[in-house]
Amino acid sequence: PRSRDTSPSREAALGRILGPAWPSGPIMLANVALVPALLVPTRSPAMAGRAMGNSPQHRIGSSLMQSDWVEATIFFDPPMSGKFLPPLSGDDYLHVSDEVVLTHAELIHEQLRAQAALMRKSPLTCALAERTVLAHATLSEVAASVLAEKLRAVIPSGTPEMAGIEHEIVHLLKMPRLLRCLVCDLYKIVSVDPASDGMLQPLLFFKGFHAVCLYHIAHALWVRNGPADRFAALRLQSIGAELFSVDIHPAAQIGPGVMIDHASGVVIGGTAIVGSDIYMLHQVTLGATGKPMYGAKRHPTISDGVILGAGATVLGDIVIGKAVTVGASAVVTRAVPQGCTVVGVNKILDNREQTENGDAFTWFYDI
Repeated sequence: PRSRDTSPSREAALGRILGPAWPSGPIMLANVALVPALLVPTRSPAMAGRAMGNSPQHRIGSSLMQSDWVEATIFFDPPMSGKFLPPLSGDDYLHVSDEVVLTHAELIHEQLRAQAALMRKSPLTCALAERTVLAHATLSEVAASVLAEKLRAVIPSGTPEMAGIEHEIVHLLKMPRLLRCLVCDLYKIVSVDPASDGMLQPLLFFKGFHAVCLYHIAHALWVRNGPADRFAALRLQSIGAELFSVDIHPAAQIGPGVMIDHASGVVIGGTAIVGSDIYMLHQVTLGATGKPMYGAKRHPTISDGVILGAGATVLGDIVIGKAVTVGASAVVTRAVPQGCTVVGVNKILDNREQTENGDAFTWFYDI
């Protein structure tokens, strides 16, 4: 049975993501646990249908409402309804289609424009909003503009070199794989960081987001492997380390839905593999042990859903299992099984047993 949930906490959570595009008045939601969701400002009901696909879990019926909002009825178990489009999270980062990702990119772009319009009210932010967000027609172009703004601190504006870099960034960010990372990284930030006041704040001001985005561009160049592409990728790595204090080798493999919070002093080696749905804090090192490897893999593999606490150091060709938490300042040189916590020097805790009789954060206090 559906119920009307108009609690201040629920509306505040939704409003934090949606910003000024959030309509006034109560919203109809099911009485079930719900990740804060994204409203669907669109001119076409087909867009909402395209966003969710045709699977049994993602069937949508839609009708236009006042102000061109789409009311979407999404059939889950248990059923729920409301004016929202659920954000991508967890397995969605890897498994939804490119078409779904594109639709979310369109919706995020509309949200960014709505928030950027408010920036016009201050002489300190008006020009920034115009040149980085309001002057651009897609999310990829907005992100490219923000990165170019940062790169101009190193590369002179108005030069052929800067023009070429801007063109390359826009082109690469429109690739399906990079657009997926862009969309999912923004969703991950908003879902885990209470300091994030909507989508525009991390896109403009979170250097961890900028560093990861620049890495994805460098990695695309590294993989393309043209005559000068790897030199270009290494140059972007160097610029990223200088600007953001985040040093990610372009040969590393990093999935979608990754947040580097505070993003200072982070180092990720060239043979590291980082999955999706990752939350990483400052001063994390994914490095090698220093032993001769003769070309073999020498950096760790971080599985999906891992949390890496501040100052964590993970060394060598080891696997950190799914949903593992690496505590702050931990030093890890051994494989960690799925769902466990590791603290100190290789001290592995099986917090799955603790959470059976407690909450998900019991291990924070009982280690």
